[in-house]
Amino acid sequence: MPVLANVLVVTDLTPSELDVLTFLEATADEQLAFARELIATPSPTPPGDERAVALLVRERLERLGMSDITELAAVPERPNLVVRVPGAGEGRNLILSGHLDTKPAGDMSRWETDPWDPVIRDGDLYGLGSGDMKVAVAAMVYSAAALSRIEGWPGQLQLVFTADEEAGSALGSKWMAAEGYLHGDAAIIGEPCGVLSEWEHIGVVSRGGLLFNIHVKGTQMHSSVSDRFDPVNATVEMAWLIQRMHAQMKGYLTYEPHHLGGLGPTVNVGVLAEAGVYYGVYPGNAWFGCDIRLVPGMTPESVTADLQRFLDDAMEANPRLEAELEIIGGIEATEIPFDHPVVSAIQHASSHVLGKRLEPVIFPGATDAYSFQATAGIPSVAAFGPGYLPRAHSPNEHLAAGGVYEASRIYALAALKYLAE
Repeated sequence: MPVLANVLVVTDLTPSELDVLTFLEATADEQLAFARELIATPSPTPPGDERAVALLVRERLERLGMSDITELAAVPERPNLVVRVPGAGEGRNLILSGHLDTKPAGDMSRWETDPWDPVIRDGDLYGLGSGDMKVAVAAMVYSAAALSRIEGWPGQLQLVFTADEEAGSALGSKWMAAEGYLHGDAAIIGEPCGVLSEWEHIGVVSRGGLLFNIHVKGTQMHSSVSDRFDPVNATVEMAWLIQRMHAQMKGYLTYEPHHLGGLGPTVNVGVLAEAGVYYGVYPGNAWFGCDIRLVPGMTPESVTADLQRFLDDAMEANPRLEAELEIIGGIEATEIPFDHPVVSAIQHASSHVLGKRLEPVIFPGATDAYSFQATAGIPSVAAFGPGYLPRAHSPNEHLAAGGVYEASRIYALAALKYLAE
């Protein structure tokens, strides 16, 4: 058996729930081994190619007896998988969804282990994409296998494994939703739901986002004579603007605090930056990229207006500044009611597996929930999965080695609870 956290003796469960838990206990080692196989199969975006990891998932599904698998791809190297596990008779349709890609490993010198060699140290599983989110994918596969082995539950369970999430989902959930491939009554997205600890909350809000660049114009000329004239250094003015935006931009945003409290919008200034031409050339152009995370009620249009107001004020305060806003893209936040039946089902399941009641919160990031809910009309839990967010997109990504076994039990119990009601 792997290292397990919060293993409880469960009571007050139905025979079906006890049956799926029996299967999942018997396959706990297998689940961990499969999660390690997924981590060991590179699928970084960029460059973007999920074929190998999608094949690994398909082969495991078939080995576990699930054959209703549809591969959908906007381009051949970016496959999405839809898996259907039918129950007995009519009922609700629940989706468990995870993405197959990861971020790149980044600076390899900062990794203490090989990103694609999933090792266990001090009870934690290390590897690129472990928490974001290949362990969740493994858990979903086995939770579906558990339900496929029992009878008496109504409706349908679907697994939707998507491509391209780490680059914005244009070839994944966004494409699937736009093409009409996503159908269900509720969805659970398996993003890591902790910020300070694992299994911390249920992310019922997926914050939206606005991506934009600010272009700053200066005077391009020979740098040897810049002290004899009064040119505008685009890099210097960009630096001035970055500092001002970092200090003041949040105060320009118009929004209402969310009823759940906690997070408001987040302003990230200078996530990208570029300036100048080369040595000897006084910089005549510079630009920097930013992202702002939106809470419900904010729209890309409202934030664009707030940004332009900020820039107008900055240029009035600094006559040497000439700045222009370029919008790259944006989506609104999505939200599922905190008393939605799928949220209640997660609370039921997590209380049995983890021994604690998890409360709904605003998830800090944007997830595939936007495609499922805003486009396809499927109420979606934005983030509920093993791991926690600060470790994602970081060197030495890791989570508790027992996370896959915890997740498979929670997903299976939540599915049975939701589908039986």
